[in-house]
Amino acid sequence: MSIADTSGTRLAFAPESTEGTTPASPSFQNLRFTGESIVGEKQTVTSNEIRPDGNVPDVTKVGQMVSGGIDFELTYGTFDALLESALLGTWASNVLKNGRDRHAFTFEKTFETGATDVYRRYKGCLINTTTLNFQAKQIVTGNMTLMGRGFSAGAAALSGATYAAANTKAVMNCSSDFASLSIGGVSPALTVRSIRLNLNNNLRAQDKIGSSDLAGVGLGQHVVTGSIEAYLENKAVLDLLDNHTASALSFTVGSVSGEKYTISLPKLYMTTGDAATPGNNQDVMVNMDFQAIYSTAGSPADNCSINITRAVS
Repeated sequence: MSIADTSGTRLAFAPESTEGTTPASPSFQNLRFTGESIVGEKQTVTSNEIRPDGNVPDVTKVGQMVSGGIDFELTYGTFDALLESALLGTWASNVLKNGRDRHAFTFEKTFETGATDVYRRYKGCLINTTTLNFQAKQIVTGNMTLMGRGFSAGAAALSGATYAAANTKAVMNCSSDFASLSIGGVSPALTVRSIRLNLNNNLRAQDKIGSSDLAGVGLGQHVVTGSIEAYLENKAVLDLLDNHTASALSFTVGSVSGEKYTISLPKLYMTTGDAATPGNNQDVMVNMDFQAIYSTAGSPADNCSINITRAVS
């Protein structure tokens, strides 16, 4: 037996055809990641029974669920299946729009411990929140958090399980791999130092009598927010803030033709922000928070708050 190393951890996921049930002979996809915090969250209740000796008589397990998340660097094709869960949508003609489609997965961590490995499995997992970070001269990074129904441990792979190797495509960056930034209502175009995009499905745990696992995971509002850090070059950006004018945001990431994503928020409002002078010898920056809302514009109609197009040339 040897102690498991973090650098030897395998993280994989398999789509579930029946939510909350790991498929027989599952086809796992190995996932590229930089860190993870997926945990089986055991829920307990301590007895309040009074004893003459003052001791606590019992601690009872009453439930379990899955929480935590995955940190990653964005690469083409790696997260397409998980993005369906993040947007509650389904790819159609290489376009993914937010909707109400449920895409659940079993996640599995494999820890190398010598002759017998340790397997940790999490079933019925949906993506709850997603964050994408676009920062000048940096790799595109992200995080996804999960909510799931239950978990277990094993000392062997599941019967018939297969593991597809992760792709080896280049990590995307915000220098050579970032283009076509458009923010509606601002002319000339802004010079932007960073963009942060947040998606939140507002999932909720659904408990039930008779089982420690969740009965299910409920869907809430799909909320799209974010922030932009831009250089102050004229007052047009301040007008956009002050006048509460509807805007839009669109940009493309990727360097290989046919292996790029265009992320579009067809209608949004800048909710807060201003120009600031924090001290000497710095650029004046405008830091703006935004929220996307449902749009029916476009031809064909957007009918979404966010859409992602893949296979962009």
